[in-house]
Amino acid sequence: MLYLQLKARTSLPPNRPLLVRHIADALDTDGKEIMDLPVPCPQTPGVWRLPAVALVQAVSEKCTEITVLGPPECFVHIVPKEKENKTHLLRTVFAFLLLMIGSALAITWFHADVNMLDAQQGLYKLITGKAVDNPWLITVPYAIGVFFGVSLFYALLGKKGTTSPLEIKLEEYHQSAEQATGRTP
Repeated sequence: MLYLQLKARTSLPPNRPLLVRHIADALDTDGKEIMDLPVPCPQTPGVWRLPAVALVQAVSEKCTEITVLGPPECFVHIVPKEKENKTHLLRTVFAFLLLMIGSALAITWFHADVNMLDAQQGLYKLITGKAVDNPWLITVPYAIGVFFGVSLFYALLGKKGTTSPLEIKLEEYHQSAEQATGRTP
């Protein structure tokens, strides 16, 4: 009995043969010679939906008792090698600056809407009993707390291997895009 676990997705450059090892893992020691068998798939760039049946057909000549585990299909991304993009760094820096300015404006406008200065002055007066114009003893820890809160929420700090909400949404987007664009060979 040969157990093959189908992968959810894989990517290959064009004109490279798709092998069983690219789309599945063998859960049996007898499956080593099967891993180098070709699986029919178009070589044109794009996203191709490869059903588990195609894997079974490719392997059925070598082994008759096959059990396929995992997802019912594998999405094969045929991705051409990217040309060297000289503007990539410049575009990345521009996007980073644009996002930083936008987030700074959003936080500033939020603080103006809720009148954060009055709130922090009132909290400072409540704690110390003194009124001040600039409650920096409240503002600095607040700013540090916002930084750590955002960092922990997006799993930028903390133990590695945790999944952030951003990663979950990106994975959902990736799956939706594959479902919408995937073509069956």
